[in-house]
Amino acid sequence: MSGAPVSAPVAFVRRARSALDWRIAMRRYRAGRFRSRTLLRGRGGEPGAPAPIAVIVCLWNRRERIDALLTQLDAQQGPRVRLLLWNNRPADDDFYRERIAAYTPHGALAEVSLVSSRVNVGGLGRFFIARRLRTEGYRGTFVMLDDDQDVSDHFLADLLAASGPHTIAGYWAWTMSGDYWARVPAFPGDRVSYVGTGGCACDIDIVADLSFFTELPRYFAFLEDIWMCGYARKRGWLLRKVDTPVEFVLDETNQHHTLAERKAEFYRYLQLDDAV
Repeated sequence: MSGAPVSAPVAFVRRARSALDWRIAMRRYRAGRFRSRTLLRGRGGEPGAPAPIAVIVCLWNRRERIDALLTQLDAQQGPRVRLLLWNNRPADDDFYRERIAAYTPHGALAEVSLVSSRVNVGGLGRFFIARRLRTEGYRGTFVMLDDDQDVSDHFLADLLAASGPHTIAGYWAWTMSGDYWARVPAFPGDRVSYVGTGGCACDIDIVADLSFFTELPRYFAFLEDIWMCGYARKRGWLLRKVDTPVEFVLDETNQHHTLAERKAEFYRYLQLDDAV
């Protein structure tokens, strides 16, 4: 898949808009204007139990998925879950609040909170949350999930078993050969050159330095998956494939259909060494 070519004027407008949105988002972040609201608290942990694992999900145009998301994360085996939602469509805030308030946790869900963003920052919202978590003292692995993914009850256990310091481990993992679309699927446990943000575990230290945000080229601002992998690889991190059942739903709502050529351009721009 390579996507239809985009004319130069259209590409320029898209880049300019991405750069502007990114500058606005960074100003709001630095001003502390992205605030979370806790909407649900589940059962407390046993004395001495590990702290809940942070699971971050960005929301955009699939509000009907919220019930499945809550149910599947509540059913997780092993760790308790602190679910942090970033909503890029404020018009849906009330719907999310109502559905979350109506849910009765009975398993792993320890807490659910929501950040409403007046500016659509795309998937980068998950990293704003991660940066805030780390500033507040969170350490170790956090998990990212997309709202178009159905997962099993051992999803978190599978990811955490493959995670570690300076490691990104995920389901959607590929070995590249010099171009984003010149790639082959990886086998479980393989060291890879790309891991998608949806369905992955990542060391929170990915955002330890503000350079994760400030060095991101503005005109590629919302290709956060490629940026995460490139940023990590240039710092010697390990990227690996995880074997865990994940099913994609509502593919017609996925933004990747309009970003194919820009993804390839950004991958070439980063000039990554694909030897793994």
